[in-house]
Amino acid sequence: MIDLLKSADPALDLETDRARLRAKVEERIGISVRLQPIPRRPRRGWLIAFGTVGAVIALSIPVIIRFNSASVFEPDYDVFTDLPGVERVVELASGGVQTMAVDGTTIWVMTALQGSLQRVSAASGQIEAVYDISGHVEGVVVGGGYVWLLNYDNGGEVLRFNPDTEAVDVRVVLDGVPSHGAVWFGDRLWVSTDERALMEISPAGQVLSVSPGELKGEGFGYLWINDPANDLITSLAADGSRGDIVIPTFSGLETMSGSGVRSVAVAGDYLWLMDGDFPWGTNLSRFNPSTGDLQSFDGLTFGLLGMVEADGYLWVTSNTDQVLFRINPSNSDVRRYPLPGKPGGLSVVDGKLWAAIYQPGTLIQIDPNEELVESAEVVFDDWDQFPHRLLCTGPQDAVGPTIILEPFDWIEYGSWAVVQAELSNQGYLVCANGYVQGEASPAQRAADLEQALMAGELPGPYILVAAGDGVHTIRLFAEGRSDISGVVLVDPMPIGFQTAYDALAPTLSGHPPWSDIDPELSSDLDDFGEIPLVVIGQDPEAVYLSRRFTSTVGRDVGDSANQLWQDGLAFYAGLSTNSKSLVASGTGLDGIIRDQLGLVVQHIVEIANGQG
Repeated sequence: MIDLLKSADPALDLETDRARLRAKVEERIGISVRLQPIPRRPRRGWLIAFGTVGAVIALSIPVIIRFNSASVFEPDYDVFTDLPGVERVVELASGGVQTMAVDGTTIWVMTALQGSLQRVSAASGQIEAVYDISGHVEGVVVGGGYVWLLNYDNGGEVLRFNPDTEAVDVRVVLDGVPSHGAVWFGDRLWVSTDERALMEISPAGQVLSVSPGELKGEGFGYLWINDPANDLITSLAADGSRGDIVIPTFSGLETMSGSGVRSVAVAGDYLWLMDGDFPWGTNLSRFNPSTGDLQSFDGLTFGLLGMVEADGYLWVTSNTDQVLFRINPSNSDVRRYPLPGKPGGLSVVDGKLWAAIYQPGTLIQIDPNEELVESAEVVFDDWDQFPHRLLCTGPQDAVGPTIILEPFDWIEYGSWAVVQAELSNQGYLVCANGYVQGEASPAQRAADLEQALMAGELPGPYILVAAGDGVHTIRLFAEGRSDISGVVLVDPMPIGFQTAYDALAPTLSGHPPWSDIDPELSSDLDDFGEIPLVVIGQDPEAVYLSRRFTSTVGRDVGDSANQLWQDGLAFYAGLSTNSKSLVASGTGLDGIIRDQLGLVVQHIVEIANGQG
């Protein structure tokens, strides 16, 4: 272990140049041209959990659940276990940010949106207890016989939860809001705040010290701390001494300064650093503490959120692409596995991976020794219109129409991850369209899709597949085109549904800002003519006529909402003289993509094979 660098990064004083940053990101990700797979080579990424913290807090990620604290329908979580390698699913209190920590075979999960601390048995997969926690908690650490909760309310504090008394018995006021997680290290709790203060707290809840620093995580027997004086990452030993090892940072890219790094993990001979900016979780780097070498690890994606070592591999989640990456530290091989939802943090219990899925709110247990379903090669990854994204996967010799997947606006393109992998692995070129962050009108989404397809030299014919309010985008995209060979609509949202729904159920809040188009514009759009069209609609008894929904709003409101939706489904089915309508038994809305994967894929493939 050697002292590597004593000078500050020359990039730190530069004014942020977004165009240059994007160029750097493109260079690292390795954007390809049509049907040229991205080569397997060293790559990079970013955000993990510190020590026992199963998920580092993603404060910048907007979290929305379906409608209100109770979703309109009950997802079929059992279907998750149909994915090879997924052994167990635990339904949590709601969607949204889930952070977890492991104590032996017990997993403590904090569901921030509900203020619920859940004690989960990793052995049985059962929730053993649920505790209401007052405050906005997005961090969990186990240590000293307690569960420590990072609360963002009251100016920032740490809550000590005592499992024996099943209550919060100590509140520690912080010097600012917790911003980079916490670690139990050297029989003490270490927390850093948005004031760039590192706080050392005793098991009794006493603040032992406050010093400048931003906590990045634990590894190789050290804490790793960013020094605000020079934005370099240094080691901190168990006795509190600093500076034995200093990690150099990349010049020329602000996000790879020490302050840009959000978290670290150990896998192989390396300390892996996850970068937290542009937008978050864009890059990985690996540092060899015995040689002092710091290397960029390119070619993953962005939205990286969880990172942990298991079974000799580094495992990383992408919240946007909704995939799990497996990195082999010895040869830099990277594999992509789709996940059935927006993943957050990762933890390891008895050799099994546990992933927190933000939407819907679940934990899933994964056996890393089993062969998981792998995504196909990435053939086009569009960054030119960031935050718009077009991600295309499939074989080099893909034949037949290109399949375009348009999501619910608010869930992002990654919601199609499992469907996209299934279709790509069957030999089709499949492109998922959407936005990484922010909102856009259907017209803007359609324009960005067309521009990205041109940039990637991805000509038609196309099969257009849309979920929910994505129907408006693909109708606008299809207008005036002669290269559309089929359309599949997955529970398409009726025009004007948000306005009508808000009038029907004004007391229900929290639903996403659904995209819409003007009814007059809709009436001016061309029908699909004789193009094969499949409309897969919700099961009324699982959504607006469900007991779950009607017990909240009343049967009359449920009947009216259902009628609005059914009228919309009939309208869309009438857009082609060659259409068929189906019901996704037992589910609806975005749940169809997960719960009825086979149904969706079947009808896309039938159209692709000319059987529609």
